[in-house]
Amino acid sequence: WKANAGDALRAAQLVAGDVRAIDINMGCPVKFSTHGGMGSALLTQPELVRDILCTLRRNLGGKPVTCKIRLLERFEDTLQLARIIAETGVA
Repeated sequence: WKANAGDALRAAQLVAGDVRAIDINMGCPVKFSTHGGMGSALLTQPELVRDILCTLRRNLGGKPVTCKIRLLERFEDTLQLARIIAETGVA
């Protein structure tokens, strides 16, 4: 199994009625998460990050979406990822 926007949306829709916001944890380095391309593994896949966040924003009826990231080895890479995330309109 690999992280993808469709599965992220289905998971978010399961809990959306019971929470105030949906948070995507892109900082978790635990192998359980990274093995499936989730958690901190997402930090190296900016287009997938964009796809997941845009899909959630478009389909959750205005429910706030947030995400947590880690600093990347290069400041420039962190800044570029932060810009991509900001462009999606997440809270």
